Amino acid sequence: MKITEVRLKKREGDERFLASGSVTLEGEFVVSGIKVMKSKEGELFIAYPSWKNSDGQYKDVCFPMSRTLREDITVAVLAEYEKI
Repeated sequence: MKITEVRLKKREGDERFLASGSVTLEGEFVVSGIKVMKSKEGELFIAYPSWKNSDGQYKDVCFPMSRTLREDITVAVLAEYEKI
């Protein structure tokens, strides 16, 4: 799948939650609620939209099924984050 657009907004006042936005795939499907996060070790990573279940655990609402697509989304989102 081709990533055709990444939209992000930086967040202020939070050391770990740095930005949020959306990713458009093939110009036809949008995943909204993507987050750019910083780990405790200082590494940037992408968090996908999620919900909290009755056990208090978070479950992703949507996510890439292949390693390649996950890597492509991560690279595209982090590249856009560096621009803003």
